Amino acid sequence: MLENVTPLKKETLQALVHQRLCDLILQGEIAPGESVTVASIAKALNVSPMPVREAISRLMALGALTVVSGRSIGVPLLGAGQLEDLRRVRSEIEASAVTWAVANRTPEFEAKLEALLERMEDAEAKGQVRDFIHRNYEFHFAIYAQAGSALMLEIIGTLWLRINPQFHLLQRHGHYKASNRQHRALLQRICAGDADGAVSALREDIDSAYEVLLKTLEERSPRSDRTLVR
Repeated sequence: MLENVTPLKKETLQALVHQRLCDLILQGEIAPGESVTVASIAKALNVSPMPVREAISRLMALGALTVVSGRSIGVPLLGAGQLEDLRRVRSEIEASAVTWAVANRTPEFEAKLEALLERMEDAEAKGQVRDFIHRNYEFHFAIYAQAGSALMLEIIGTLWLRINPQFHLLQRHGHYKASNRQHRALLQRICAGDADGAVSALREDIDSAYEVLLKTLEERSPRSDRTLVR
């Protein structure tokens, strides 16, 4: 019955594991300070440890994962300089993607953004942190995908592997509600065909998140060493 099925190549399995780990990070499933092991990931994905180790090595090279303690792997807590660098780069690259997306907007695209924003608002109202982070990722990347550049989408995805987990830290200052107001303004400017206004709303979203993350970092700094190894 399975004579014509193409065997799954080792390279294909490695790519699938890598993509699944990227998805977990981008969907907010791993927060800073939390840790997982190669064995636990391999068991969850029903694969051997080898492709998991290789995927983790690639993500560590990108700065998306780090060794937390012993055999545990987790998301690194970013320092002030790293956050500032990400803020500046995101502000330029994601602004270009928004500009292109406005030029390519369609009624279907705008309706999709509205539905995603409503899910974000619902997640914020219910205090569902992981769901909010997941929907936030979907909202932003629906916009960036509309720009029509696979290369730009890949670059932004690499940046978000580093910044997205940090959004868990925004909850303690109640920033999700403010973030949704900025998302609403961004959506309104996109629907109005106002590229400059959309870019301004996006940059306000990026900058305000950076300020809260920086404040959180300053609050945690006296005990950061204990936090990293808990």
